[in-house]
Amino acid sequence: MAVDAIELQPAHYWGTAEINDSLQSLLNGKSPEVSKAVYTLIQSNLLPDGSVSDEEERAALLESGLSQAKFLADRYMTGEDSSKFLGVIRQIAAIAKTRTVDPETGQATYVTPPQKPIGAPDDYINTGELMKRFEPETYKRLQDAVTNGGDWGKILIEFAKKVPQNKDWVSTYREETDKLIKDMRNTKIENRFADVDTSSMEVFLRDMNSQFQKTSFASTDFLTRNLQIFARTLGH
Repeated sequence: MAVDAIELQPAHYWGTAEINDSLQSLLNGKSPEVSKAVYTLIQSNLLPDGSVSDEEERAALLESGLSQAKFLADRYMTGEDSSKFLGVIRQIAAIAKTRTVDPETGQATYVTPPQKPIGAPDDYINTGELMKRFEPETYKRLQDAVTNGGDWGKILIEFAKKVPQNKDWVSTYREETDKLIKDMRNTKIENRFADVDTSSMEVFLRDMNSQFQKTSFASTDFLTRNLQIFARTLGH
């Protein structure tokens, strides 16, 4: 299909409540085109579905997505919002880098920071996540009860009563969580397209396409079409 015949309706990213809240806050007041461009690059570049199975292609799409995000930050945001936006995009890119695929089922999974309600204190611990870590069989029963309409509340309460007698669970969980967050913040993501010119869409497209031609891919159609959709989403 021609690019101008493709109409994408990207899902909004729900990786964690904090990431989603940050994105919504940063996009508040922005045009629908900018918002759609952000969620499209998250879905198509940072976290593409299973139709993109080649790891080199996934890496190139992710890097192109980071540069598209840089264009949005430079052209449609200012000051602190620009920096915050790029920070959130890097968080999502770091999550994307944790992707593993089960060789038997082909199911892809990602590591995400523990869920925490908006406004919850820094020392908040999700009881379900604690159960998942230290009593996985109980957690499986909880999930089954939620899915099948069982008494999941009773399972949760019974587990919560065990926590005070197992203080090592909390300390270990916090140590592991702190390490995970630190490791994800320190994730290094190389971007071969990092230095492209974002002064205008025309220049950005020309510069990006020039960089695509320097890659080792036999065909760069998957990159050029992706970039064309990005430009079209923004009305160019």
